[in-house]
Amino acid sequence: METRQLHLLYLRSLKLLIAVCLILTGAQGSAVASQLIVNGSFEKNLGEWQVNEVTKGAVFQWDEAGADGGALFKTTGRSRRGETQASQNKWVHIESGSRGLLKFSWKKNWSAILPVQHKVYINLIKPDQTVASVWSNKTLLNDNTWRIESLDISSFLDQKGQYSLVMGVTFENGKANNATTYAWFDDVSLEVSNSMLKGPKTSFLMPSGRDKIVGKSYLVTGIALDDIGVSKVRVAIERLHDNTYWNGNSWVATEFWNEARLSGAVGGPFASWRYDWPLPTSDGALYKLYARAENITSNIELTPAESIAQVDNVGPTGSIYVEGEAEYVNTEAVRIDIDIKGATKMRFSTDDAKNWSDWESFTASKKLSLPEGDDTKIVTAQFKDGSENRYQISDSIILDMTQPVTRHIFPAQKAKNISADSSVGVVFYEKMAPWSFRNDGTEIGSTFYLKQGSRWIAAEVSYDDKTKTAKLVPYGSLDSGTTYTVHLKDLIKDKAGNALAANFSWDFTTSGSYTSLFKKTIDATGGTIHGGDQSISLEVPADALAAETLVAIEELRDKKVPPMKGMTRYSPVYQLSPKELPFNTPALLKIKYKQDEVHNPTELRLVFFDEERGKWLPVENAAIDLVNNQLTAKITKLMTVTVTAQDDASPPSTAIVAPTGASEITGRLFNIFGVSHDNSGISRLDISIKRQSDNAYWTGAEWRTEQVWLKTKVVAEKDRSKATWSYSWRLPDNKFTVYELRARATDKSGNVESNADLVRVRLR
Repeated sequence: METRQLHLLYLRSLKLLIAVCLILTGAQGSAVASQLIVNGSFEKNLGEWQVNEVTKGAVFQWDEAGADGGALFKTTGRSRRGETQASQNKWVHIESGSRGLLKFSWKKNWSAILPVQHKVYINLIKPDQTVASVWSNKTLLNDNTWRIESLDISSFLDQKGQYSLVMGVTFENGKANNATTYAWFDDVSLEVSNSMLKGPKTSFLMPSGRDKIVGKSYLVTGIALDDIGVSKVRVAIERLHDNTYWNGNSWVATEFWNEARLSGAVGGPFASWRYDWPLPTSDGALYKLYARAENITSNIELTPAESIAQVDNVGPTGSIYVEGEAEYVNTEAVRIDIDIKGATKMRFSTDDAKNWSDWESFTASKKLSLPEGDDTKIVTAQFKDGSENRYQISDSIILDMTQPVTRHIFPAQKAKNISADSSVGVVFYEKMAPWSFRNDGTEIGSTFYLKQGSRWIAAEVSYDDKTKTAKLVPYGSLDSGTTYTVHLKDLIKDKAGNALAANFSWDFTTSGSYTSLFKKTIDATGGTIHGGDQSISLEVPADALAAETLVAIEELRDKKVPPMKGMTRYSPVYQLSPKELPFNTPALLKIKYKQDEVHNPTELRLVFFDEERGKWLPVENAAIDLVNNQLTAKITKLMTVTVTAQDDASPPSTAIVAPTGASEITGRLFNIFGVSHDNSGISRLDISIKRQSDNAYWTGAEWRTEQVWLKTKVVAEKDRSKATWSYSWRLPDNKFTVYELRARATDKSGNVESNADLVRVRLR
């Protein structure tokens, strides 16, 4: 450490009194300053300071009372205006980019008259002899109070070479020649560090750069350095996607600096700092953090420290669905549909979140097994993202593996005297699937329907989820004194998809009696006979009957109705008698159907019962009158008739498996194999064998010119829709022609395959 004493320069010729004491001292033992400039104690003179009287009117003299009670120099004199300077006579070498801290004490005063101007200042003379004004004060003071200044003049130390200081005083008293103005300087020191630091420096500890931050708040930390002393650290946080800044409460468009807290005493060369950042809700957005320090001379760090952070405190979101939107399930093995955003891992619990599966990679679905027992089951899922943010969600489903059971039926089984306006219903123990109750006018398409024998009764079906009740309401009143049958199919299901154990039906009988026989005598002139409700009429032309005849129309019921398979009736069965009585001229028969009972009128057929063959056959030349909702036909004899529709209008299909087309077969006996398919089941399988040379057909014993169909043998029937069959063909002797093999099936609804399968073979 080098100390330089400045000696007093005493001037007596000035009229204005200006007291000036200059002491340049350094802080002993400073650890950060590499160079201290110390200029005297002013005990006797100004030493190495040179007085420059810029304008006459100021003189230096020793005042003997400094700022700290020591010696002080003063000058006296009176004038309207004046200026004087004390220049440092000793030049000091300073490196460019060094740090400099200037400290001094000063005061001003005046007497008698308020001065017009009173300025004190300090200038710095650089190596190139340019003058930099580093401090000045023009305030008019009269309180005789010492003030202490501390200035960072590092920005002025931008050259390498010799520097010196200049302290000056200037005043203006107007026309008051005898006014007195005072100014003092004391305890002047300049600390210089040859470090290349330009102001304080700051760095981040946390975040360290590209950190992923989670949680509700985050403690931003760092350190700050300054040779002179750190006084403050401020933090700015920029949201990069919209370039807004955090002001402690909200995001604003203009740059904002938040105060950080310093650890330890303020003013030291080293400081730890922290800022508690209340984190925004963010799903991976990027934020840029800035930090800058300020030293005790108010010098602010020019280039702030920077750090990037990614804030991810938003966990995965979304929903899970056990078996989609289903409310019920009838199996313990279920599928979990997962609609979750932002998850990387997942795990599950099926026991109210008591036990969890292992964490696994996220997928859009998951198969789980529910605990045993019919009950409401809760599936809970946890998800987490790459930042360990977690999200928990649950969904429930009712496990029901029990087949539904009816609780109550109405009317009751075998009930009598039921009102003709009654509805039909079934009450279940559990909630059923409304869509499974269907009534479309056909047995195949319906699951809940009403019939009178084989006659279809049109009704509207409904289901009430609250009362667990299914109802059938006939479109018209039921017939009096008539027995009806209610049918429930095993296709009816509960909400879990469990079906009834079996088809179920019951009977009830309406009250009253029913007139079913209508008679009329018709002679050779002809006539018309009607049923009681005009639903049937028979118009007999003249000369159709040779003699007077009593013609009757009777509605057959129950056991009187001939058996009917594969068909549904849409009118009563009418017996026209005397049975088989022929007409000389055909009579016109008309039978009406109820439009609201018929699913598709074009599928209706007028049929009669063939007593000899014991089966129902179509009435020839029958026509459908869609305008009057009736079927008409000219009949040649009295017969038993009704209106029907096939339950299954689709014919079966057949394929010959062996032999294949263009085959050559040998031997004396060959087994022809085939397979037939039909939804309602196969009732009969036939084959036709034709010899091309003369178009003759094999009867099983001989060849005939008319087509012959031979019955085959069913080998296996895996289910109702498929049958495998065979026919053993005793091969003929004629091997010089082609044989055509045709096969066709008849289903259980009476549909005969129209396009028989064809295979051509040769014998050798």
